Amino acid sequence: MTGFLPRSAAYSSPPVPLPVPEGAPSPSFAFLRRSATTDDAPAAPDQLPLAVSEIDSSDTFRAVSTDAGDLVANGRAAKFLIDRRNPIAPSARFVNGNFVRNGVVPDEAKFHYPFGRATFRIPESLDIFNAVTYFTVDKRYIAGSVRTYHLDGASDPVYGLQFYPQDLIREHAVVEAVTTIRARLGITDARFAFVPTGSQQTTDTVMDQLASLQVEVLPLDRILGAIQYLPLNLGEAWGYLRIFPDDTDALTATDIPVFDELPLDLSVVAGVLTRSVQDTNSHVNLKSKERGTPNAVLRDAGPGNERLAPFADRPVHLVVGKNDFTIEATTPEVVAAKLAERMGRPLTRLQWTPETDLRSFDEIAMGTTPQTRAFAARYGSKAANLGFLAHRDVLGRVGDAGSPSAQRGYDLVPRGFAVPLQAYQEFIEHPPNADVRELIDSFVAAEQTGGLSPQERGRRVDDIQSGIMAASFPPGALERVRAKIDEVIPGVEKVKVRSSANAEDVPDFDGAGLHDSYAADTTKRDRPIGPCMVEEDDGDDGEVKRKVKPKSVGCAIKGVYASLWNKRAVEERSFARIDQGTIAMGIAIVPAYDTGSDVAANAVVVTRVLNTDGVYGYSLSVQQGNNLVTNPDPATYSEVTIAAFISDDEPTSLTVTRFAKPAADAPERTEPVLSSDRMLELVDLARRVERAYCRATPGYYPDCDFSPAANDKATALDLELKILDDGHLVYKQVREFGGR
Repeated sequence: MTGFLPRSAAYSSPPVPLPVPEGAPSPSFAFLRRSATTDDAPAAPDQLPLAVSEIDSSDTFRAVSTDAGDLVANGRAAKFLIDRRNPIAPSARFVNGNFVRNGVVPDEAKFHYPFGRATFRIPESLDIFNAVTYFTVDKRYIAGSVRTYHLDGASDPVYGLQFYPQDLIREHAVVEAVTTIRARLGITDARFAFVPTGSQQTTDTVMDQLASLQVEVLPLDRILGAIQYLPLNLGEAWGYLRIFPDDTDALTATDIPVFDELPLDLSVVAGVLTRSVQDTNSHVNLKSKERGTPNAVLRDAGPGNERLAPFADRPVHLVVGKNDFTIEATTPEVVAAKLAERMGRPLTRLQWTPETDLRSFDEIAMGTTPQTRAFAARYGSKAANLGFLAHRDVLGRVGDAGSPSAQRGYDLVPRGFAVPLQAYQEFIEHPPNADVRELIDSFVAAEQTGGLSPQERGRRVDDIQSGIMAASFPPGALERVRAKIDEVIPGVEKVKVRSSANAEDVPDFDGAGLHDSYAADTTKRDRPIGPCMVEEDDGDDGEVKRKVKPKSVGCAIKGVYASLWNKRAVEERSFARIDQGTIAMGIAIVPAYDTGSDVAANAVVVTRVLNTDGVYGYSLSVQQGNNLVTNPDPATYSEVTIAAFISDDEPTSLTVTRFAKPAADAPERTEPVLSSDRMLELVDLARRVERAYCRATPGYYPDCDFSPAANDKATALDLELKILDDGHLVYKQVREFGGR
């Protein structure tokens, strides 16, 4: 629900400036970048006026409402504004969001403030209006919307009365607003509800009054649980509809699979539908957004779905829209042509810089933040960005006065070091490993012709990976790594060997989740003879799904190198048109995250609100214990929370849109995993990281101070971290994310 405006020249000089009430914050909004204009030209004669005093039917609602742009992707919304300057007899009007003047929809039909100036002649400046409308309990104006939700497959919608997530409205103010607006909604037999969108929007003491108005209270997590169709990434696809396929390895970029539950190792497909809920911050959904392939939840998807069943195993054209999906028959020729169009783009050659030194994250961070980020060309972005996070101007170290780490008394970023991309190249080109080099060269040539079947691709990458696991290190290479461990993290026995490929975090391709990381024991010696093995880990460790045997540093490095040639990674790179002959693998080595304390929770922060342009803030996913957000265990899902904010000195609201299910055999939680103070801490730290990243990265966003709240930034950040039982935060990585 868009309601805020910037300090714009058109609104900067109110006729009668009024003081901000005592205790109200001083807002500073900056959303529309153009200046609004005043134009008194008449509206078209066949349309409703800008301000509507009553919505008397569902047809009238549709005429004044627009597609919703808030925390739920589908539905329609009509804004309203209540003028309480005379609280005995408040005035209320609905905004005609489809009002047109001179061929365009003016700001008065989009935003509450210009609407109020045009309709009620409100005298306040923009800042004061925001303060006395959104950020105070004793309101001069009440600004909200009426929003439709189709729940449990019903054809008739629920009309939800709701407010911007940061709005401090609660208790009796909610009743007053609902009473005022409910009296002006004459939609026959309609079901009405109040939908709190922020945890501060409480109704505990007024439930009886709302019930007497025949208005129920529907939290967003209940709404999302009852919606039959939930688009996660809009778009269209051409491919063969595969309903509950038996073999996911056989799927290709011309398939549109329908699953009960989304497999986490799913490779490139044209689009996807699932019956079960998806983690919005999982690697699979983020990849769908990044590559532009449609993705949606359809609660009754399956072989018996009457809309899907007629198209099983046939070529179709699927469109995932905001309110529904469409599916229609197409031809094999069209499917092939659409894929050829996508794959006809030229290959992107990745550039990287030779480097022989092993550098600690602190050594990487010795210069400026732009210089620190530039080390990605030598070590891969994951390793370089750990140095960036540890930089004194970002999260810093305990010894960096004033840094977040110094304020907390511990390092927020683990100590560790980076192994350069060049080390991988030297490993592959080591003469005893010539057979591996030949396997790679032959495979790359075949893959880039586009003629390999999924089965043949799988067989050939298995051969490459087996060859890497049996290969030998160049003389002294492994000894240098062990010496750096002793230098940077002396005495640490349990380490994590993490991937840091150059085919990650490149424009329009972040490579999230494509490569493997492995745990290693520094006390275990590498076998002088005999290959390393990779085995499935059937234990309870949520961090490493696969393990190397023996669990030595050398085997872990080989495992990471081999993961560069995972079938899914190859397919994603081919779909993104990345030249497979220019890839290389860097490595980041850190202490095991649970060395000092057990893991209490995992979290991902994406520095935009996904699936909407109407809410400003961040998306947070949190899971209890060591079950991952990015690659959750089957039949589990994380808590999803929206942190809505505009600037640091204004309140941040937290809205849980889904509670976590930590284990397959456990019920869904009914309370957040983390306290609100801890969640707000994650938001504050992410804002600091994003501003620093913006200043270090030319072109990220023009106004770095405003970048955390900017909805129009081309990319956002994706931060992963762990919360330990002792209360410490451990930041694992930060990367750019191009999806919306």
